[in-house]
Amino acid sequence: MKPSLVDGSGIRRCYALMLAALLVWGREDINANAETLPSSPAALNSAGKAQAATVPETELAEVQVMDTKDVKPTAREGSAESGYRSSTATAGPLGTVPLRDTPYSINVTPGELIENRQAHTVSDALRTNPTVATLMESNGYSSLSRVMIRGFTAADQSELRDGLVDRSFTYPPLENVERIEVMNGLSGFLYGFSAMGGTINYVTKQPATEPLAKLSGGWYGGGINYIHADLGGAAPYTQERLTGRFNIYHEDGSTYIDGGSQKRTLVSSALNLRLFPGTVLKADMYYQNYDVHGLQTYFNASNGNWTGIRVPSASQFNPGKQYGQSWTFNRSEKALLGVGLESKLNDVFTLRAAYRYGTMWRRYIYVGATLLDNAGNYSEKLTATPRQEEITHSAYVLVDAHFDTWSVHHDLTFGYTGTNYSYTRGADVLTVLGTSSIASPAGYDDPGLAIGGTTTFQKQYLDNFLIGDRITFNRFLSILMGVNFAQVRQKAGGASTGISTSTFTQNRFTPSFGLIYKPIPSISTYFSYSQGLASGGTAPSTAINANQMLKPSVSEQYEVGAKAALWGVDMTLALFRIDKVNEYTDPNDKIYKQDGREVHQGIEMTVSGKPLDRLTAVGGFTLMDAAYERAANNPKIEGKTPINVPQEQARIYLEYQLPFVDNNLYVNAGANYFGRRPVDALNTSYMSGATTFDTGLRYQPLIWGHRITLNLNLTNIFDKRYWSYYRSGDGLLLGAPRLVSFSAKAEW
Repeated sequence: MKPSLVDGSGIRRCYALMLAALLVWGREDINANAETLPSSPAALNSAGKAQAATVPETELAEVQVMDTKDVKPTAREGSAESGYRSSTATAGPLGTVPLRDTPYSINVTPGELIENRQAHTVSDALRTNPTVATLMESNGYSSLSRVMIRGFTAADQSELRDGLVDRSFTYPPLENVERIEVMNGLSGFLYGFSAMGGTINYVTKQPATEPLAKLSGGWYGGGINYIHADLGGAAPYTQERLTGRFNIYHEDGSTYIDGGSQKRTLVSSALNLRLFPGTVLKADMYYQNYDVHGLQTYFNASNGNWTGIRVPSASQFNPGKQYGQSWTFNRSEKALLGVGLESKLNDVFTLRAAYRYGTMWRRYIYVGATLLDNAGNYSEKLTATPRQEEITHSAYVLVDAHFDTWSVHHDLTFGYTGTNYSYTRGADVLTVLGTSSIASPAGYDDPGLAIGGTTTFQKQYLDNFLIGDRITFNRFLSILMGVNFAQVRQKAGGASTGISTSTFTQNRFTPSFGLIYKPIPSISTYFSYSQGLASGGTAPSTAINANQMLKPSVSEQYEVGAKAALWGVDMTLALFRIDKVNEYTDPNDKIYKQDGREVHQGIEMTVSGKPLDRLTAVGGFTLMDAAYERAANNPKIEGKTPINVPQEQARIYLEYQLPFVDNNLYVNAGANYFGRRPVDALNTSYMSGATTFDTGLRYQPLIWGHRITLNLNLTNIFDKRYWSYYRSGDGLLLGAPRLVSFSAKAEW
């Protein structure tokens, strides 16, 4: 058994020290708030009642001010001026809630930070979030931006858009996104069946009441040029009853890989119609077309377990070189259309309802490299897939109730959320093109493989009935408790999927409990317990039961943490333990199965804000101990770290406002670190850890009364060559080289 990086005593000591430090730092806040504290139990009870009676209004008003002397009261939440701080987020069906009043670890990446860093993919956008690790890149064969949270897969199959499930098997656009909210850990109570690691919610840019016009253009990714228009405002002669937001985006150019190119078009809109006071009808849509050629190449071992073949050093490779073929491609198309209604029925009840329809298709041809020896020779295997299609329906109908029972205030939510989707695909066609070498990659002609039609299908219906209550006893103590009845029904079949083993129905109640204690208004501590439901994994092509989907499983999570807003900085500390069923291909019988447990425990800390008037800091770290336990069918993996899970990672982004050029010039710098990751189940081989550095400049002058923003960014400034991640079944993928990006934006 390998030694634990994070044992129980260490966790308790770290938490105690952190809480003590927060209390010491908060003495100024205690003194500042001393005049407002009630002087007697009777006064405390009266204050509690007064606060409870106005909880929704008071909380929303408070979070905009951000109760700290270091942030200007007029600073917009999530803006650069506020230090990219966000005090609210979406907690699933509970709606928008204050971050310090939730017993969960939720990290928000504001759209202004994404834009200033010129991030165009999800993995790039979340590079300031130290709790997220890359699992797939958008310029690979699948076009997914898949990530890991707490060592488990998140996003794509369970990601959300405005609180509605949006299964995204293609490039998720960011140009129409206001912010990205990442909820770490299990969320069965909130979402029913979902990813184990966490949930990603993309919040759409909302309609503007004032005239809005932003036009920007630039380049990134080696030579991809783009232009983007962001427009909004109220329709004429409607007294602001009808408002809208429109985003139009197009990019076209060369990627950093030899012979690579990328083209993408996005059209997006969001409309709000105020039917009468307290009632708003909403509608949104987007359409995206994506086409990339000259895909990145994965490198894997011939036997799949790296026995006899070393993990090659990334320094031997040039990430700009095409190790596959320039005629490989990935094409996809996606469209979403949604409607929603929010209505304040009376002083107690509010109705929220929404529905979204999504459709997408994708098709790809790519080359995978199989290493044949330790001299850099490899074979090139071509994989071509027929057109894959998916249709998704997502909806919720929820009722919020705000009321008092004696001196206790309740924010109650109950209702239904549900998703169903159908997914069809055909069998992949494979052929070996020939051999090649790292020093001199070989070029081959497209063999023009004959692609068949649809051979398999999968349909899933996920229904959740929930009730949850945020109970506020006084200004110090509150709890969140609830339960979700979740049901999953699946039908799957076809030439490569057995109906008898992939058709099932499962029901489950998932409870959740959280306790929040605020010793002072600027600090909250919490404990939470939750269960998570996850759909079973899909057997890889190398297993005897290839493409079979296993039955759902139940996991548990314990979490304790502290959140603080001190000295102009938001800080979150969380200690967690997740226990889930282990899924793997048994080496004895080659069957993909569920056996044993996979336990992840660790510490994560995040910070964002302005420790100094001119300095902004965003980042943090994660330390994690992940291991298999009780693997009866394969005891050799007990105590081993799961494949591709880093045990430590850290990120920091700093932005400084220079005291000259009319205070309109900003310089930034960032560092990104992740530790080594195992590439086999027995932990005999690892991909090395890496640290990369970024820098940039932003100039924001006023010209003729209009704000102009010029961004120049340089990523991986030392041109570090490293493996970005390892994915089972695919192999190793190189990280991006040094890249320059530039953008210019004008606002009216």
